[in-house]
Amino acid sequence: MSAPLLSIEGLTVALPGGGERAHAVRDVSLTLARGEVLCIVGESGSGKSITASAVMNLLPSDQLRITSGRVRYEGEDLLTLSERRMRRLRGDRISMIFQEPMTSLNPVATIGVQIEQVLEAHGVPARERAGRVQELVRAVGLPDPESIVKRYPFRLSGGQRQRVMIAMALAMEPDILIADEPTTALDVTTQAQILGLIRDLQRDRGMGVLFITHDFGVVADIADRVAVMQNGEVVETGPIERVLGAPEHPYTKKLIGAVPRFRETQADESRDAPILSVRGLTKIYRSGGLVRGVREVRAVDGVSFDIRRGETLGLVGESGSGKSTIGQCLLRIASVDAGEVRFDGQDIAHATGRALFDYRTRAQMVFQDPFASLNPRHTIGRSILAGPLAHKVPRPEAERRMARLLERVGLDAGAATRYPHEFSGGQRQRIGIARALAVEPDLLVADEAVSALDVSVQAQVLELLREIRDEFDLAMLFITHDLRVASNICDRVVVLHRGKIVEQGPVTEVFSRPAHAYTQELLGAVPGRSWHGDPQQGATPTHPIPVQQGATT
Repeated sequence: MSAPLLSIEGLTVALPGGGERAHAVRDVSLTLARGEVLCIVGESGSGKSITASAVMNLLPSDQLRITSGRVRYEGEDLLTLSERRMRRLRGDRISMIFQEPMTSLNPVATIGVQIEQVLEAHGVPARERAGRVQELVRAVGLPDPESIVKRYPFRLSGGQRQRVMIAMALAMEPDILIADEPTTALDVTTQAQILGLIRDLQRDRGMGVLFITHDFGVVADIADRVAVMQNGEVVETGPIERVLGAPEHPYTKKLIGAVPRFRETQADESRDAPILSVRGLTKIYRSGGLVRGVREVRAVDGVSFDIRRGETLGLVGESGSGKSTIGQCLLRIASVDAGEVRFDGQDIAHATGRALFDYRTRAQMVFQDPFASLNPRHTIGRSILAGPLAHKVPRPEAERRMARLLERVGLDAGAATRYPHEFSGGQRQRIGIARALAVEPDLLVADEAVSALDVSVQAQVLELLREIRDEFDLAMLFITHDLRVASNICDRVVVLHRGKIVEQGPVTEVFSRPAHAYTQELLGAVPGRSWHGDPQQGATPTHPIPVQQGATT
């Protein structure tokens, strides 16, 4: 066999003292061959990104220290190279795509300028750069290359920004591409496009790809080999077919078992009268002015649905389909331009003053990013108590509620005195749920509440939401772009496309017999949909139900 393109040998990275463990990464050994996709999979804190950053020599030296190991590329140990030599290799022979392109791109430079800067840094003559930028933009499938290179990052969608990052990473035709969770926050169709693009470019150029993810569906779609990491150590490696079909390590089995499945049986529908009734809901955003004229965008266009007590209604669709805007309108975070929203028979669309204040006692939201929605200067206890106290609940009763809810979401009473940064992402999401329940609402809106969580933490939060819905007899609106998650928790589902409902009904019926072409497209883009695990090995992966295509409406 030929020598590997990249070889990681006994890599150990020490953490600062006083933490839960001594090492971020311990004795990690991996190889990557030319033309191969190696997926590193594991939960947050498993050491995936630390391993990738060590290969790029990008670890913060004041916090993380490499104590042993080698990282070999073409006979050179990357860990021993000077910074000047590493700068020549980074972006030239070894490139990296980061998880969040918006924080990686310069907000005040056009994307054309930023791609050209990569070429300039690696010595490409000025006369060749403009043409090369156009070639790269076309290669990653960005529309209208002549126009799009003049745009700033904020004018691009999430998927387009990720394509820009890929173009920058491929600018010098590297031998190795490191992709660190490049599709985590993308909707299923955009994710499928990005995965296909990376795979096609890898095959065309013979690159080795080190792909980091926590999504086994993505692993099933793109990997040749898999390395599973837990607590900084590699616990299992092997070909994709063997690891997914017959996992050996208990941790691998646990991760695969936590992957949400498409449900095959439908729960009994609630016979209660709707607690929330939406008719013709419309939200219009306006931009422009006297010079260019006013431009209108119908973010939500004539949407109608009902939610009953004890029921979870899912809103699914791509980014920009209007899902989150509907949630904001229902909570009156955004105003309603037209239509009717009735909660328990009362008009909410036009409620003001005391009526709106009272409604918000009965309707609460769990946000996508709990860290951004929690005040970093307030203790968890203060954040949870704020709602009940604002609604005139006596402090002793509010504190009893807080203690009961913290226990209910799996946190101890001591959590009340700590700050948001002291908790993991999953714990912060549990805190967000406790805060929403502290006013004892009747309606809970969960906006992408599990989209950024590891698969095992995601499974725990979904189970918690199910239990709380049943325990408190809540009506729940669950907003997500992940169809597997929607199938797992929702009773009925509404499919949105460009602000309009294209299909709705019981979740098993819509996902097994989609009538609209857009729903069929969404289901076809679900990563790993054709993957079947081996229950004999303790794995319970997704069990895709066959899609029976109906007439396009």
